Amino acid sequence: MDPTDSGAEAPTPNTVPPVGFGVIGANSFVANAAVLPAIDAAVNSRLVATASRSSHVPERWRSTDVGSYEAVIAHPEVEAVYIPLPNGMHREWTERAAAAGKHVLCEKPLASDVASATAMATACTAAGVLLAEAWMTPFHRRYREVVRRAIAGDIGDVVAVDGSFRFTIGPEADGNYRWDPHQGGGALLDVGIYCLGAIVEIFGDHPETIRGTRVIRGGVDASTAAMLEYAGGRVGFIGCSFVDEPFQQLVIDGTLGTLAIATEAFTGGIDDTGYVHDTDPNVELSADTPPPTRNPDSEHTLHVDANDPYQSMIEAFADAVRGGSEWPRPVERSIEMLALVERIKEATRD
Repeated sequence: MDPTDSGAEAPTPNTVPPVGFGVIGANSFVANAAVLPAIDAAVNSRLVATASRSSHVPERWRSTDVGSYEAVIAHPEVEAVYIPLPNGMHREWTERAAAAGKHVLCEKPLASDVASATAMATACTAAGVLLAEAWMTPFHRRYREVVRRAIAGDIGDVVAVDGSFRFTIGPEADGNYRWDPHQGGGALLDVGIYCLGAIVEIFGDHPETIRGTRVIRGGVDASTAAMLEYAGGRVGFIGCSFVDEPFQQLVIDGTLGTLAIATEAFTGGIDDTGYVHDTDPNVELSADTPPPTRNPDSEHTLHVDANDPYQSMIEAFADAVRGGSEWPRPVERSIEMLALVERIKEATRD
C-alpha cells in the first residue's frame, strides 16, 4: 500500500471522530516545525494536550499545555501520544503511554537499540495499542515514486543504491543529545534510517558483508560511511554525518538507467516534487566501482503531485488507530532496521 494514501475516504467529524493527540516534548524542533502543524492540518486528528520540560509550549499551542508529561498521558481525551524526546527516553515514555492504554507514534529512531525497541513493542502489544515509528520520508510522494519505480524495474535490475545524509551540529550545540552516548546519540542512529531506507526496501536488511569507517567524538560517531554488499554484486552505500556541510542524496542505479533525488532527498516538503530519471544504461557497476558520472543529455526531470509527508503520516497513523487501514510499516520493520544499524556499528568499530 502507498503510505501517502490511507486507502480510505477522508474521514469527517460526522462519520469518524478525529483521534485525540497528546504531545510530550512539545518544544522540540520537529514537533514545532512539522508534527504539531500536521496534527492541526490532518483531517482525522486533533491536538488535545501538550507538555514541555525544556521550555514553554509555543504560543500557537499554549492553550493545550497541561503542565507535565504525566498529565498528557493521563488526559481522558488523549488517545495517541507523539514522542519526539531524545532517543534514550523513548522506551520509558512509550511503556508509560502503553500502560495508560494510549497508542504511540514515536519519533525515529524507534529506540537506541534492538533490545529497547523489542521491549516497547512487547508492551504495546500487551496493552492492545499501536506502536509506530514516526519516520515521515516514506510518506513523501517523490521518495515513494522513486523507490516504487526502481522496484518495478523501470531502470532494469537495480545494482547500487547510494543514500547520504550529512549536516552540521556546531560547537555551540555541545549539549545536544545527539552527542550523548547515554541518550542514543551518533550520526548513524540519528540519520542512518534515511540512508538505509531505500537500500533495505530494494535489497533487504541482510547484506552478506558490511565494510566501512567511522569517526568517533565524545563517545558517539560524528560520521559513518559504509558499503553493504548483497548477493549478485549488488551494493548499498551510506554516508551519515554531523560534521559536514549539509547534503542529502538518493541515487538508485540500474542496468538501464538511474533514478535520483539530489535535493532534500529525505526531508523534502510540500515544495519538493522533482526527481531525475537518467536513461543512460549502466552495466559496469560493482562493489569496487562506485556509480560513475552520467551523461547530462540523458537526464529527465520529472515531478510528482505535492504533499506534506508529515500530514500524510499523521493521517495514516490516525486511520490505523481507527481501524480504517493498517499502518504501512509494522514495528517489526523498525526493529529489523535497528538490527542492521547495530551490524553496521560493529563492522565499523575500530
